[in-house]
Amino acid sequence: MLKSDFSRAELRAGEILKQRGISVLPVDPFRIAEDEGILCEEFKGATPGISGCLMKVGNAFGIFYSDRFLNEGFRRFTVAHELGHYFLEGHFDYLFSGGNVQHESASGFISDEHYELEADAFAAALLMPTEWFDKICAQVKPGLPAIEALAVQCATSLTATAIRYAKVCADAIAVICSKDNRVEFAFMSEILKARRGMTWIKKNSGIPESTATSRFNKDPRNVTGSRRVTSSSTMDAWFDCGGTLEVVEEIVGLGSYGRTLTVLSGESQTDSEDEEESEENELEDMLPSDRWRQPRDD
Repeated sequence: MLKSDFSRAELRAGEILKQRGISVLPVDPFRIAEDEGILCEEFKGATPGISGCLMKVGNAFGIFYSDRFLNEGFRRFTVAHELGHYFLEGHFDYLFSGGNVQHESASGFISDEHYELEADAFAAALLMPTEWFDKICAQVKPGLPAIEALAVQCATSLTATAIRYAKVCADAIAVICSKDNRVEFAFMSEILKARRGMTWIKKNSGIPESTATSRFNKDPRNVTGSRRVTSSSTMDAWFDCGGTLEVVEEIVGLGSYGRTLTVLSGESQTDSEDEEESEENELEDMLPSDRWRQPRDD
């Protein structure tokens, strides 16, 4: 299994599962919170963009999750994210310093803030433990079919599952979440990042015009209707120095979430020049290719 940049958070999640004797999927974050004496409730009227909140009153804790998100997998991830703040060393002192009694979060790898990303890593490892994740991956076809099978088994959202899949799978995979003509975030598998000279997809860059994703996003009905498109492409359509490696471009609209998920999957082989591991941190944006148009705000 490939090591994550947030290994501390993942190890802590594994400890929680071991301590509680949890050995089957799906993992229930609500039950873990209950065992800790933490109240979990849906919160109506949450601020847009806020998914959850960890509150401390005296020695009691509560987790509140927004009613704006109808996806049960997203709710479960939100609760697991708040549990990350509760269990991870240093989070309590940081979040509740200065007399604060509550901390609001935007979970789901949206925030660039370290503590939020660490809580996201904890949530992903808690709900999608690597050992079980690997076993399921080995049984299904790589790409979107694998992500969908994992999402069902782990009771997680398609987006969270896709990110976890890209981070731990042994195949050449990239997942891109986009809205309109902009990239919201993108993750690449380790074997793909190891290709020498490969540029990363820069957050807030425009989707390359030549791709099926660009065409898909031009019709909002594709997104709201959760439509799907599968197309063939090459890595150089998306990346500088990507080469002519053929990839499958699988696209699905995420409905009320208002975004599109794209999964690029190709062969896992690399040539001898590509064996050198990239030293770039996966949270850093790399320069966008000249092929990427910069989106306009109008």
